[in-house]
Amino acid sequence: MLNELDHTEISSMDDISTLLKKHGCEKALLKKLAKNNNDKNQVYFHHDASLLNSVFDLEFSTRVKSKSKKDSGMHSGKRIQEAKFKKFSWISVHGRAHGVAHCKGILYHQYPEVRLSGFKADDGQMPSSMSVDFTRAFPDQTRYLVIGANPEGAAFAIMVVSPLEKFEREFKSLPFMANSKICRFMRISSYSASEKLKRILTEKIGGKAIRGCRLKPDGQTVPFTGTQVHGYTLEHELGISSNSDKGGDIFGIELKCFTRKKLTLFTPEPDGGLYAESFAQFMTRYGYIKDAVYRFTGLHRAGKVSEKTALTLEVVCIPKNSKSLHAYDPSKPIAHQLDQLRVILKDEEDMIAASWSSDRLLNSWGVKHNEAVYVPASVSENADADDLDNGYSKRVTFGQEVLWCKGTSLEHLIRALASGVIFLDPAPKYDPDNPKSNKRRSQWRINNIYRDSKHLYEATELISITK
Repeated sequence: MLNELDHTEISSMDDISTLLKKHGCEKALLKKLAKNNNDKNQVYFHHDASLLNSVFDLEFSTRVKSKSKKDSGMHSGKRIQEAKFKKFSWISVHGRAHGVAHCKGILYHQYPEVRLSGFKADDGQMPSSMSVDFTRAFPDQTRYLVIGANPEGAAFAIMVVSPLEKFEREFKSLPFMANSKICRFMRISSYSASEKLKRILTEKIGGKAIRGCRLKPDGQTVPFTGTQVHGYTLEHELGISSNSDKGGDIFGIELKCFTRKKLTLFTPEPDGGLYAESFAQFMTRYGYIKDAVYRFTGLHRAGKVSEKTALTLEVVCIPKNSKSLHAYDPSKPIAHQLDQLRVILKDEEDMIAASWSSDRLLNSWGVKHNEAVYVPASVSENADADDLDNGYSKRVTFGQEVLWCKGTSLEHLIRALASGVIFLDPAPKYDPDNPKSNKRRSQWRINNIYRDSKHLYEATELISITK
């Protein structure tokens, strides 16, 4: 009744590590499955999808409204959030990966809990022990679901059936995942991506002055003199080409090069409000005219009216057991405040000028931000005659220390937004007569990365990158 995706000869955690290491995994989440955990009833995995997003690369979206009749139907009509794994595979007993296109976590706000579903691989297979027929026929069979993650957040799953006693003892000795009482965490790799990146940064850029350049996709080095010269030069030295899908991402770690302590964290555009409905109407209503074009600028912090635009930034949600919008409460668990969680800009008449859904924020603040390295640099004019003759007019000098940050989540992000640590500093432009010059730019910034990073990450540390 079992197939090649059911592992029946697992004796210890070493067996799991061996299988996952072959696919580049550095960590794994493990859960002992309940009798009713199957492809029909789904698998309860955690209460907060945003924590899974710090381990796996997920794509968030909101689907059709719930039809739940529980609790007198108070949850009926609420939209259901889901988080799809961008890359999920089952590992067979032969070590081969079977890709799964539609594996996802579904968030049910009313409990709250995240249940996994969509286990069938692209070739039509899934572990037989995950089927409802198997769980009905063998309700007392011991099963474990193991999901490993590589540095880029790809998921590789192992279905463990009837493991030996040693495995079960080792499972119980593993620590729980953050804020979970059922999901265990295992570190696999002894030589981590962090160590590899630190070694490369030390060898390539620590304290060095390098001519301003960028790496083209074809591998050619060319001069670069624009405002992002420090970032492009850093990527060049690390072998990351411009237009790379990963951008400043290396080994699954986010790299940010900066010349000032005040910097932009990310730039998600609104997906709600007048801005999303009609950019032109938003700009003509809330912007101002300068040089014959409409502009929209000004600092916007949560709970304060912007002096420039008269708009107010707020973080709102529908808390658990409520039907109406409230202000986000940082003293309560975010898992109880995910329903319609969003950041809004509203005017004096309470009209929503722009809004950012939790889907939009989660898709911009995910696994690649869970470990981030902030690299200081300074830019100067290049005095080398040969470099100047070849177009290299800038020189970038990198710092001897980097700020290494680990452990973030949607909760960290929302709290920082709600407290004003992160603020909106937009700079869009609307030209009615020349649409090609229109620009959308929603910059979410912090004033001092060294001071403010502690609000965004569990751990921050200054690391030397000089020999």
